[in-house]
Amino acid sequence: MLKLEKKYLGEFDIAREFLKVAKDNLRVSLRTSANRLYFSFEKAVVAYLMFKGEKIPRNHQGVWELCSEFLGEEFYGHLRYLYDLRMQADYGAVSVFVEFSEKVVEEGIKTAEILIGKIGGLLDG
Repeated sequence: MLKLEKKYLGEFDIAREFLKVAKDNLRVSLRTSANRLYFSFEKAVVAYLMFKGEKIPRNHQGVWELCSEFLGEEFYGHLRYLYDLRMQADYGAVSVFVEFSEKVVEEGIKTAEILIGKIGGLLDG
């Protein structure tokens, strides 16, 4: 059991590291910031799913579905929102739902900080 605990805590540490990178890059590289922001939040969700003993899907869709089931609509919605930003940042995709801008990414960071904090509280017991 200790090995599993270390694994989910390791994932959560990566989530916090990626969140810091997203914040640090906000004014340097908006694309890097959006990319790391999505993966920070996804890593936090994966850490929680590992904590719950769930098998981690190998694709984003599977993680989203488990996120919805175990953490609820608020977490699921933010994960999908950040994925949309990441797709715009990484591939130049255009979205009718989310504007890719510094302000939007900055707001996404603030929300992710709150929600990742909530996941951290759940992992602490």
